[in-house]
Amino acid sequence: MKARQLGEILTHQKTLTKTTDKVAWLQKHHSPGLTYLLALAHAGVEWDLPPGAPPFKQDPGPIGLTPSHLMRELRIIYLFVKGGSEACGYTPVLPHRREQLFQQLLERLHSDEVAIVMALKDGKFPSTYRCTKAVVNGAFPGLLDQRFELRYFR
Repeated sequence: MKARQLGEILTHQKTLTKTTDKVAWLQKHHSPGLTYLLALAHAGVEWDLPPGAPPFKQDPGPIGLTPSHLMRELRIIYLFVKGGSEACGYTPVLPHRREQLFQQLLERLHSDEVAIVMALKDGKFPSTYRCTKAVVNGAFPGLLDQRFELRYFR
C-alpha cells in the first residue's frame, strides 16, 4: 500500500460521518506528521499572518507531483506562529519576509494541502475537516493532553 499524503488523508476524513469511522481512519494512517498537525489544530496557537490568503500561484500538479508536500513543510510552520522563532531558539523573522515565506510555502503545495494550511491559520480546521477533540482523543488518546511542542521533529 502506498503512503498517502496528509492532504489525501484529511480530505477523505471530511467525507466520513461516523465518529468510529473517523477514529479508525486516523489510526490507520497514523504518522508523526498527522499527530503534529492534529495537535497544532487544537493547541490554540496564534498565527502571525494577516487574515485571508495571500496572492499566490497555485501549482497545477496532481498530489504527490507538486514541488513539495505538507509532511515536509511542517518543519517550517513555527515561522508563521506568534513567538514561534523565539520559542525554537531562532532570530525572529521580519513580517514582510514571513509573509513572503508563507506565500512560497503555499505555491509549493497541492491545493488540498493549501486548504489544510489555510484552515489551520484561520482556526477553522476542526469544523472544516470534522476533526473534533473527541475524534482526536479517540484516535490518539492523550495526544491533546501533552504539552504542544511547536518545533516539528520527524
